[in-house]
Amino acid sequence: MALLTVNNLSLMLGERALLKGVDLSLSRGEVMGLVGASGSGKSLTARSILGLPPQGAILSGSVHLRGTELLTLKERALCRIRGQDIGMVFQDSASAFDPLMTVGDHVAEPLRWHFGLGREAARREARRALKRAEFPAEIDAFSRYPHEVSGGQRQRAMIAAATVLSPKLLLADEPTTALDVTTQASILALFRKLASGEDMAVLLVSHDLPAVATIADHLVLMDEGSIVEKAETAMISEQNTPKLAALFASARPGPSRPVMTRGGIVLKATGVSYSYHGKRALDGVSLTLRKGECLGLIGQSGSGKSTLARLVAGLANPLEGQIGGTGVKVRVQMVFQDPVGAFNPRWTLGRSIAEPLSPRSRHEVERLVTDALIEVGLDPSFAARYPHEISGGQAQRAAIARAIIAKPDVLVLDEPVSALDVAIRGQILDLLDTLKNRHGLALFFITHDLGVARSIADHVIVMQNGVVVEEGPASDVLAAPTHPYTQALVAASPSLRL
Repeated sequence: MALLTVNNLSLMLGERALLKGVDLSLSRGEVMGLVGASGSGKSLTARSILGLPPQGAILSGSVHLRGTELLTLKERALCRIRGQDIGMVFQDSASAFDPLMTVGDHVAEPLRWHFGLGREAARREARRALKRAEFPAEIDAFSRYPHEVSGGQRQRAMIAAATVLSPKLLLADEPTTALDVTTQASILALFRKLASGEDMAVLLVSHDLPAVATIADHLVLMDEGSIVEKAETAMISEQNTPKLAALFASARPGPSRPVMTRGGIVLKATGVSYSYHGKRALDGVSLTLRKGECLGLIGQSGSGKSTLARLVAGLANPLEGQIGGTGVKVRVQMVFQDPVGAFNPRWTLGRSIAEPLSPRSRHEVERLVTDALIEVGLDPSFAARYPHEISGGQAQRAAIARAIIAKPDVLVLDEPVSALDVAIRGQILDLLDTLKNRHGLALFFITHDLGVARSIADHVIVMQNGVVVEEGPASDVLAAPTHPYTQALVAASPSLRL
């Protein structure tokens, strides 16, 4: 008998139908992957099951959990079910935590709220949940705040909080989006372990089909609010499931780029070291970046990638070593991982894009903004829009427009496509490649996705604990890595094992 049964689930927001007759069935011990492009209705489906649709939305249909109809329950009854019967793991672990509470207290809180346990009893159970979620034993979760642990550790703590009451159903919404490949693999393995060992049903929402397919028993593909295909993972083929098979094909990274020397050196780092609070974040890092070249920087969380990017962008100065051009001033612009968060929400996109420009006439600024928008594939009318009025892919294009409007020599890109679905990711990578070739830009590209690195990078640098452990042409390093650390990264990358 199915634990969760969803029949004809539909959601209306005003005149728009955001979900259209969704049908799902999930049993205990199973993992179901709910996949699709941004805006396909994946997250809306998960949140509607939990009783958290958008404000003003009208839900219809049926959601049964062990025979209980959830859509007709009052909020108080739903609050008892959330956490106790249904656990939820959100995409952004940083924003899901209260910054004023320790990580351990977050895990203990559901025990006190639902079961009325005292402080010490709740902490004992919370420690068991943290151990089950494989949170590092050497870290005292009750003395660390969310900002004091890594992204992977926060995600494990969130999983512990979601499972501390031993729910029957676990909903996970894009839980591995910003994690490096080895951390992503371990988190996904944890979901599989919970399903098998704890007899939970797991509904895993993701745009990353290759990653989800490594653990899911079933895959369900959504598009424009409807389920368009579903199948057992082992049965996916061009004959049985052409749309899922096509999505697998589109996720497959393209061939590595041929080794090319594009132009002269625009940026050089020699023996760069940096420390945070006495801890060595970078140790003797050297690199060379040439005009028209894309240098890919890969490594796990905490390897020093973003620290090196900040130094290259001039946002901090190295404690030792040098970073600079070859006798001339190098103009550097940065594109961040979260484009919406990088924009001022009270400014129009046009005003934000124009921000890097030196003082100019209003007419010239408007012309340059229009040219930049057109160059990144956006209509000039986007200049009048605000960040919340556009999609993630459009926001990333606008962020690139802001970066190129000042005619930089180097673009530093920190995980610019990690939160985008496969189709939009490909469009942004194609755009960056076009801009690189058209303007001779040098790209300093940070990514945890080795498939992306192989698709866009000419050369790659692999970092571990602030040290460069391997470097060379992308085609060589990712096809036949020589360092054990690089070999582990390649082995953990689902996009390279398609």
